[in-house]
Amino acid sequence: MTIRMARTMRTLRATPALILGSLSAACGGGGDGGGLQSTVRDSAGVTIVENQRPPLDSRLGWRVGLEATVSIGTAEGDPAYELFRVGGAMRLSDGRIVVANAGTGELRVYDANGVHLASWGGQGDGPGEFGAMAPSGLEPWPGDSLMARDPFSGRISIFSTDGTFGRALRPEGGYRSVVGPLTDGSVFAATLTTFERGEPGTSEIIRPDVEYGILQADGSVQRDLGAYRGSELYMVNTVDGSPFPRPYPFPRSSFQFTWGDLVVMTTNDEYEIRAYRPDGPLARIVRLDHEVRAPTRGDLRDAVARQNPDRPEALDAVGDMPLVEAFPAFASVRVDRLGYLWVREYRLPGEQHRLWTVFDPEGRVLGLVEMPGSFSVEEIGEDYILGSRDDELDVEYVESWPLDRSGS
Repeated sequence: MTIRMARTMRTLRATPALILGSLSAACGGGGDGGGLQSTVRDSAGVTIVENQRPPLDSRLGWRVGLEATVSIGTAEGDPAYELFRVGGAMRLSDGRIVVANAGTGELRVYDANGVHLASWGGQGDGPGEFGAMAPSGLEPWPGDSLMARDPFSGRISIFSTDGTFGRALRPEGGYRSVVGPLTDGSVFAATLTTFERGEPGTSEIIRPDVEYGILQADGSVQRDLGAYRGSELYMVNTVDGSPFPRPYPFPRSSFQFTWGDLVVMTTNDEYEIRAYRPDGPLARIVRLDHEVRAPTRGDLRDAVARQNPDRPEALDAVGDMPLVEAFPAFASVRVDRLGYLWVREYRLPGEQHRLWTVFDPEGRVLGLVEMPGSFSVEEIGEDYILGSRDDELDVEYVESWPLDRSGS
């Protein structure tokens, strides 16, 4: 299958690296008790932060509480607490929690104790309403507002914190999704490039590009940032040549988010976070020591069996599945409300940990924090972690867990 190649990325003139310094952050509890080394250097105007990997048995002194302080959700009862297809959650400055409940097309608002207060939006095509599988994703918006994504309609809706619908923004220039607002009032946007039909009856791992751009506040294009590697997709080409994506256990992915006044366009092929200035140049690279490991055919078979415990016939397709070159270097990334970078560690076959590596706002490693089990992180605040989970009956919950940063 032929896919459109990415435009050449901006290259840097090779110059001798200037070593600016060696910094250390204490890593408390377990391990050898030594400090973690972070070396910061400059290369042609790009800040490069090289970090030592924390030992897996070590922990940063920060602690997540033993139980949730707020839990929203119920198997049956008041419909205001029955969550379906949670697409995101965030906490407002006054402590209220907003939940994107895509199953009903609503933004549901709860007080700091989890008591339902109001529901905004609804399903439909009108102002402030949401289409199928939306709202999906919430982000703070300048002026004490919030944005909610409506991916299939290619727009975002902006609400004030009292529930008033402000306006809808539709990206122009072919962009399909808004990543988030920037500090100067512009908007970071992205879109997946298209790919051609493959040879009928074949299957392969493909990697379409993602194109990025900066938009004005009205959705018009301010500048294009270029195309970069996107996420890997396992594609099965049907008998008529139509591409059909199928689940695959170990795809390497692309990540897009804002980090202060920078935009991040990166992948987890390597343990490397690449952040750019909104006008295009690469500004910062954050790296962590990482050992590359390639999956085996046995790893693939075991993963497919776990994904399909009630469908043993799914294993029949494993022999035709291609293998990726390496496991992903990490699983996901979040920037907290204080600008710290949280990277969820990828669990290799046989590993059971739920670890996140924390970096300070400049990209220096601080240590490892363990999250509650079966918990998908939606937002990390100064003293809380907001997330979602499903129980054994597939009942959905949004929960707030306390976060104590007082430890070393």
